[in-house]
Amino acid sequence: MAGAIVCPAVAAGGLFLYFQVIRPIILTHRALKSLASGDFSSIFLFDRPGFFKKTTSHIQKIAERLKQFDRQAIDEEFNLRAILSSMVEGVLIVDRSQRIRLANDALIGMFDLPLTPLNRTVIEVFRNHDLQQALEAALLRGAPQKLELALENVSGSGGSTTKYFDVHIAGLKHKPHFLPAAVIFVFHDVTLVRGLEAVRREFVANVSHEFRTPLAIIVGYLETLLDGALDDREMAERSLEIMHKNTRRLSLLIDDLLSISRLEDRAKLLDFRPNDLRDILARVLDHLEPNISASQAKIEIDWEPDARMAEVDGSRIEEVFSNLIGNALRHGASADFHLRIAASCHGPEICVSIADNGPGIPSDDQPHIFERFYRVHKDRSRDAGGTGLGLSIVKNVVQAHGGRVRIESTPGRGATFFVCLPSQQGSSKMPG
Repeated sequence: MAGAIVCPAVAAGGLFLYFQVIRPIILTHRALKSLASGDFSSIFLFDRPGFFKKTTSHIQKIAERLKQFDRQAIDEEFNLRAILSSMVEGVLIVDRSQRIRLANDALIGMFDLPLTPLNRTVIEVFRNHDLQQALEAALLRGAPQKLELALENVSGSGGSTTKYFDVHIAGLKHKPHFLPAAVIFVFHDVTLVRGLEAVRREFVANVSHEFRTPLAIIVGYLETLLDGALDDREMAERSLEIMHKNTRRLSLLIDDLLSISRLEDRAKLLDFRPNDLRDILARVLDHLEPNISASQAKIEIDWEPDARMAEVDGSRIEEVFSNLIGNALRHGASADFHLRIAASCHGPEICVSIADNGPGIPSDDQPHIFERFYRVHKDRSRDAGGTGLGLSIVKNVVQAHGGRVRIESTPGRGATFFVCLPSQQGSSKMPG
């Protein structure tokens, strides 16, 4: 009887021990294990009376708080990555072990990195000691720095280009007086700006040089006249003739510079209307008749009937034809100079070719022929009256129409210029 009475009591005690102590301990252990593994979603402990009521309540609150922190961290990471992905600047974050922890898409695109830079060192990725020294200084002192770098970028095909960057470097600190926990690099690609600065310097130097020569000649002959040459009629007439020639050269140079300047704003410059290209050519040839007669040039025209009408700015295309034909006449020194002008329709384009049998253009000069102030034969070009801007104007006008211009030439066997223009504006028009 005693044994029968004891068994239910023991069983009841065991059940009480299991549900009030052992089971809460097991659930608490599982909850803590889930928290330790970073899984906050499966934590759910019932509030029970007993020894572990407060403990389970605290664990539940910790789980909810960690879940909030986890959601907040995910949102912040998403926002950070969205911001970094939308930036045009390259961003790089390096930790205290000098390993790259973050690199945005812009940075990878700037340097065309074939491998991910993550978990690699700065010197390994960029092979630049200035960047490495800036990183070490930022980790040591944390003071912001700025670098101007010229980095050679080797492409997959083996070619290389030099890119220029302004790099801002700063330490990332948890607290103001702490050493940086990481360093952030922000790369600004200023290659285009540096290129434009170089072009501007070259342009100013060229303009100065082009103005200096005729001005020096004019001043020289004025001084000659002031020194008494006015009494020598022959000398005075010769001086005035040379001054007039160089004054006209300055005027042409200014006109060409203004034309190039206006071409920078296509919408305000060009007046697109249906024009007959063959009629435009006829006006140009009529205007150049004295030059054609003086050079005894033979001109052949082969113009297809369907290649006449195009939506262009007539005065500007007249300028294109005038520059190309005028150049050919100036440099075609042959006694049997021949000029062939042809036009044909190619889909939505009309292509005009102007071919001569002159001296041609050396192969090394051909890639530069449309650059401002570029001359193949510098001294001879100046004597012929050219400003060095004619072909640059041709290129700018044709491109402003949405067209293309190119040259084919074999030295000693003449040159052919090809001008292709859209017959209709619309999709080819640049926004104003």
